[in-house]
Amino acid sequence: MDAPVNGCCAVCVQQAAHLQNRNRVMAPTAAEFFAGMGLVRAALARVGVETVFANDVNRTKATLYRDNWGADCLRVGDVRALTGSDVPTVDLATASFPCVDVSLAGARAGLDGARSGLVFEFFRILGEMGRRAPATVMIENVPGLLTSNGGRDWRASVGGLEDLGYATAHACVDAAAFVPQSRARVFLIGSRRFAPRIPAPPDPREDLRLADVADGAGDWWGPTRLGAFLTSMSPIQAARVAGYQARKEPAYFGAYRRTRNGATVWEVRADERAGALRTTRGGSSKQAILRVGHGCLGARWMTVGEYARLQGAEGMRFNAVTPQQAMFALGDAVCVPAVEWLARHCLRPLMS
Repeated sequence: MDAPVNGCCAVCVQQAAHLQNRNRVMAPTAAEFFAGMGLVRAALARVGVETVFANDVNRTKATLYRDNWGADCLRVGDVRALTGSDVPTVDLATASFPCVDVSLAGARAGLDGARSGLVFEFFRILGEMGRRAPATVMIENVPGLLTSNGGRDWRASVGGLEDLGYATAHACVDAAAFVPQSRARVFLIGSRRFAPRIPAPPDPREDLRLADVADGAGDWWGPTRLGAFLTSMSPIQAARVAGYQARKEPAYFGAYRRTRNGATVWEVRADERAGALRTTRGGSSKQAILRVGHGCLGARWMTVGEYARLQGAEGMRFNAVTPQQAMFALGDAVCVPAVEWLARHCLRPLMS
């Protein structure tokens, strides 16, 4: 008989190791399309789902992905060049396809647009996988997808999954339930095994404030730039900021640029949250942060660290790219705790 090892025989130890290895192998796996820097992967990892395939066309985002996750599962290139045979057999496939054509802030070309229409490539790949297609899928985009082209684009998204044999359900989840950022996103879930059930998403939390994620230091604007900032506001906005300055306790507020009649104007949030982070391009994309109270006022651009914390990605690395590139990638990504909530309460039960 085998000699005992720490109170167990060697056979028992071998059996335990085998079970441990089998459980590791049997962990749910995922393929991530339009992966960006991998924030869907970060959320799935928190609930025990291993990402084994990822694809994105953007080189900057791919640099961040490799720096944080390695290059083993990453395919950099146009999704239109992929086929079903390129994708391994997985339990879950996710697609955070481009929102530019369905966003209320865009031209609203909808799924007829060159960017947002790439969701049909995701459907094509699932179809080409045939019986190997994952039993569970998740599509993520802005709420504008629900109304784009009079609802036709939403019906096409749901129909695209249903035609492939998936039962569907959807929910809008606001990042403000987890971080001080107003960022609602719609999630479309498909399952070939069960009818998906998504619990009611949590409400935004009033106790989460921008001060919780603000950097203590920063490149605060000097008098000239601050003066230009203040004079670009409408009377309503200026009165709001004056009221904030009168506060007894200091607070932080998000501010964002708008282009109105060809001129740049600034607007300040009516709550202590950031607006939805966007890709750092264009007049309305960059966000600033205000520190006010005791009659004082300071303003500056948000930092990479603040962007990361607002997306629940504070543990990730960003040094492989410039700060502007990092903020571009973060603004075009998902909020990690929002996806984690959905994965924990909907995706993992579907994969059980």
